[in-house]
Amino acid sequence: MKNNTKGSALIISMFVTIIIIIIAIYLLEKIVPFAQDIKGVENGNISYYRANTALNEALLSMSGGNPSLEPSGNTLSNGSGMIYSVTANGITLPQLGKGNSEYDPNWSILAPGKPVQLLLKNNTPIDWSLSYFIFRVPNLGVPQVLSGGTTPIINWTLSASGESLQASGSQIRASAINSTNISLNTTPGMTLAGINSTFGSFYTTKCVSPIVCTLKLSLINPLLLTTGEVVPYIEYQAIFDEPIPLQTAVIETQGYAGGFRKNITHFIQQMTTNEALDFTVFQ
Repeated sequence: MKNNTKGSALIISMFVTIIIIIIAIYLLEKIVPFAQDIKGVENGNISYYRANTALNEALLSMSGGNPSLEPSGNTLSNGSGMIYSVTANGITLPQLGKGNSEYDPNWSILAPGKPVQLLLKNNTPIDWSLSYFIFRVPNLGVPQVLSGGTTPIINWTLSASGESLQASGSQIRASAINSTNISLNTTPGMTLAGINSTFGSFYTTKCVSPIVCTLKLSLINPLLLTTGEVVPYIEYQAIFDEPIPLQTAVIETQGYAGGFRKNITHFIQQMTTNEALDFTVFQ
């Protein structure tokens, strides 16, 4: 009788143990993925904060007085850490896909009261016979042409230290918009002292190290189409034979944690121009 009782108790104990094991396995199947999800959320957040930390470090590394600097950093180790890089120079303005035109990201805008101002660094002089600008009316699917023909549309000013060369009857005219690559190399101008010079000659003699020149392009007349409509801005591209500081630097960062990666792309305007007071501010 005692043996039968012990046998029954053993069977019941084994049965209970099996039930407990089954329940434990079931609970583990539910809990482990949940724990993994929590860990994934945690690593996702860590990668995001690391990408933002990298962005802050990039901003601190950039120079307000020298927009051509391109700092970078990399702390990545065993799949954990952060990376940042800054693109601040280019031979094509804007960079491919980085323009600010709402119609075509490969172009940037020149608008009334919002001139384009470019810093021309001199450690590698620009060959202006190989460099040019292209201006066009935004492409809306139908060709648009500015009216006026010989009407001056864009004024240019090349400024050195205490000197500047102004367009003197050589402003860019309506007929040149949409139609040609524009080189300023042999374009005539006049200094504030009344001395005549070509753009290329002034640049070669006045924009020598350590002097850094700036080129300013401004709209000086309404953008009237042949259809009678007025467009809010024109688009431009510029091609140089040597890299120059971009108007807008691009900061790219990555944060890594536990197999997760967060990417951040941030645009920083390096120079702003006050049309009313006519000065440049380095951001």
